[in-house]
Amino acid sequence: MGVGYVDPQSDWAYQYLQNVQNSQGQTNDNSITYSGVFTGTDVTWRYGNTGMKEEITMSNATKTVLQNHPPSQYGLNDASSYLVFITKLDYQNLNLYNGSGLLDGNVTISDTGVDFKDALGQFKCALPLGEAYELNNDLVRQKLTYRIVHLKGNTYLLSGLKVSDLNEMTFPVVIDPTLTVYSTSSDGYIYKSGSVYSTVQSASSGTVNSSGTYITIGQKKDVGPTYYVYRGFVFFNTSALPSNAYLDNATLSLYKKDDYSTTDFDITIQNGQPTYPHNPMQTGDYFRNYYSGNGGTLGTSRFTSGYNAITMSNLNWINKTGITKLCLRSSRDISGTAPTGNEYVNAFSNEFGGIGCQPKLVINYRNQSKIKNTGSTNIKGYLLIQIQFYNTSQAKWVLDDDTVNESTPRIISASGSGSGSQLGLDTIFNGLLRASDLTHGTGTYRVYAAFRDSEGNILKTNSGAELKTWWQFSKT
Repeated sequence: MGVGYVDPQSDWAYQYLQNVQNSQGQTNDNSITYSGVFTGTDVTWRYGNTGMKEEITMSNATKTVLQNHPPSQYGLNDASSYLVFITKLDYQNLNLYNGSGLLDGNVTISDTGVDFKDALGQFKCALPLGEAYELNNDLVRQKLTYRIVHLKGNTYLLSGLKVSDLNEMTFPVVIDPTLTVYSTSSDGYIYKSGSVYSTVQSASSGTVNSSGTYITIGQKKDVGPTYYVYRGFVFFNTSALPSNAYLDNATLSLYKKDDYSTTDFDITIQNGQPTYPHNPMQTGDYFRNYYSGNGGTLGTSRFTSGYNAITMSNLNWINKTGITKLCLRSSRDISGTAPTGNEYVNAFSNEFGGIGCQPKLVINYRNQSKIKNTGSTNIKGYLLIQIQFYNTSQAKWVLDDDTVNESTPRIISASGSGSGSQLGLDTIFNGLLRASDLTHGTGTYRVYAAFRDSEGNILKTNSGAELKTWWQFSKT
């Protein structure tokens, strides 16, 4: 709807800055982008089965407007005021929840997102609490704050960050590059029991429990003796991720129900995709040999009340086009160490009727690197994409591979509406080089891209910013 300032220290006084400007939407699969909806700002809406996303990209033109018209110009406090984007929420017969429960009245949210649930308390979709980050340096991030306001029968979402924090960032700045998805009703666990531990641990099938309200992970030894092995499984619909998204990090969170681990162990994420586990689970999905790797761990000595976060160490296990399926095992199960007593924990599953307790996967990502023409004239230039290696002894970047060095110019066209074409760098670079082709061995590398003139000079925008970017990575 619009953009403005709001000052919580002045009894939520506000200043409306600008209405949404007319813009022709550009669709791409499950997303639509509107260019120039505010001065120098593009907005992309994306909808998936379990989440809805709004991504806002602010250019240097936006920064100029903010600096020329600070909150103090309107009688607000520069230090405490927020720049907020105002969205009207139309969620029909759903209710709003967060970790504290049902949200009623005007509320401020700064620690978690918002869940939309029906009258029975069943989760329907999520509005994750996002971040703002610098487009050319994603390590510089600021957490967003939400303000939900009910006014004259309507509900409005104010999402933004402090103006003082925003002014310290280097533009362009992207807002809300996160996706939060919750485990589907297919989640649960598969267990096996018997009098011989090695037989139980290596069995090819087990008993499926996918309708209960919790997921059991671990092992136990009962009287007899009778041994039990429990393997948990979670399923996340991650198809809302853009196909060209670069994943920065991901966190799997489990909400504690019980901890019966008299002997501590590591809850370990393993992978059996694309085949295992089946969706829905089958008895044969129990088989240990279907799963491998260590995608992140959490020691049960740190398994506390509320959500317990496990940082995923293998982002390739996240399926951008469908269901991400993960296996949760005890480290002592993986090593084949027989239990001496109770060595298991329970985490709430999708079927639990409580508020905000289902397994969740939070993904931070970036969209593709691209050169986009938002001006009124065509851009003509030569694309350069190199792999560079950081030589520590010389303290500088040196050439490893001159991957793309064009001798024929390409044109990025414009249109009168300011929503011209764009050049996706991933569509040119992907598939040209493998990590094994790098010649400098282990160390720090970067993919460096620039758009240049015929003499090799880097082209600049109207604000003087060079058309160049890079992405840094390590080879081990």
